[in-house]
Amino acid sequence: MVQPTRDIRRWLQALEDARFGVWDLDPRQETVRYSEAWKARLGFSGVPAADSTSFWRCRVHPDDIDAMLASLRRHLDGHGDFYAMHFRLRSNGSGYRTVLSRGRVVERDGRGLAARMVGTMIDLSSRPLRPAPGVPAAAGSFDTSLPIERIDDLLDIALRESSAR
Repeated sequence: MVQPTRDIRRWLQALEDARFGVWDLDPRQETVRYSEAWKARLGFSGVPAADSTSFWRCRVHPDDIDAMLASLRRHLDGHGDFYAMHFRLRSNGSGYRTVLSRGRVVERDGRGLAARMVGTMIDLSSRPLRPAPGVPAAAGSFDTSLPIERIDDLLDIALRESSAR
């Protein structure tokens, strides 16, 4: 088994300290791997195997699924540098959680089709959110300017904290 380097261990610790979930999508096989800690936070056992994307799609709130899938498909099809979407995701036992999912295609096949996409997800449920102006909260569209102005800052802070250990 390959052992992660010191830098990789620091990044993994930073992601965990920032309470990010990490996902790795294979769109051709329609499978996705989530970090074990993220799955546990959502109330699922820490089984490291890949899950069918349909298992997770059925957990997205019915009012949010079309917009989430359309945004994901746009990025997979090569439109836009990254994917980012707020939506509600049903956990195992504690209802819906509001999450921010961000990612990008990191590998394309010889025909230019997305072969691999990786990203992060963070649970925003415990943070105060306000609906975007003119959009009802039930539509799953939220103002992203508050309270997290830059999600990337969380990673920087967590990386510094894990380095200090």
